[in-house]
Amino acid sequence: MKPEAFLATYNLFTRAELVAALRGRANATVDAHLARWRRQGRIVRVKQGVFVRLNKPGAPNIAPPDFIALASRMAPDAAVSYHTALEAHGFAQSLFERLTFVTWTKTKPVSFQGRRFVPVRPRAGLLAANRGEQWIERFERAGIEVRVTNVERTVVDVLDRLDLAGGVEEVWRSLQSIPALDLESLENYITVLGGSLVAAKVGFYLETRREELAVPEKLLKRLRSRIPATPSYVDRRRRGRVVAGWSLIVPQELLASGAEDPE
Repeated sequence: MKPEAFLATYNLFTRAELVAALRGRANATVDAHLARWRRQGRIVRVKQGVFVRLNKPGAPNIAPPDFIALASRMAPDAAVSYHTALEAHGFAQSLFERLTFVTWTKTKPVSFQGRRFVPVRPRAGLLAANRGEQWIERFERAGIEVRVTNVERTVVDVLDRLDLAGGVEEVWRSLQSIPALDLESLENYITVLGGSLVAAKVGFYLETRREELAVPEKLLKRLRSRIPATPSYVDRRRRGRVVAGWSLIVPQELLASGAEDPE
């Protein structure tokens, strides 16, 4: 592909993607194109190696870039995650100006056009098991491939890290709209993470939607075998009532929404 055709095709891209499109042209040639486009006001650098196309001076304004797609370009191994993954899958109740992505690299947060792109290091269990790619999928947004944690991993992740997903009420409302889950994949991910509290949180959620998601009792029993020895807060910032069957202290709002104490 010729450089001008590439720029006309992609409104956001990485230097590596430009190199691949130009099929191995010298680094100096690639950097010369980037430098020229920046001087002409045709692209802006979001961070090192990540660029967004701009209109030529005097041209009509165009829509801003797809920020979710941009988040997936923030590191070579970046995958949209937590609340941003809920947005990408269409389940989030709210849209946030903070976008999160998981990466093993030492990437720093970046601000661009009023959005904050925040890296999160995945849980150590994924690295230990060498299965970091297993719960990541790829799909297309406006002609751009986006890496995102799959629905099953996203469910576990947002319950595990409520602070990265808008808090307990936002998470709970968002998860109610999920129509189906691969329960085997979800359980395997919990096993890799290895935490007792996240097993309890996910088990409690699954029990509240047992009929809708066709959750078998055997799965709930396996998750109960992993719960904390003493009751733990679903959200330490919120008082609640003990749900003994899951060894959880659950905010009253969740109990009022239909969740029942299985004791």
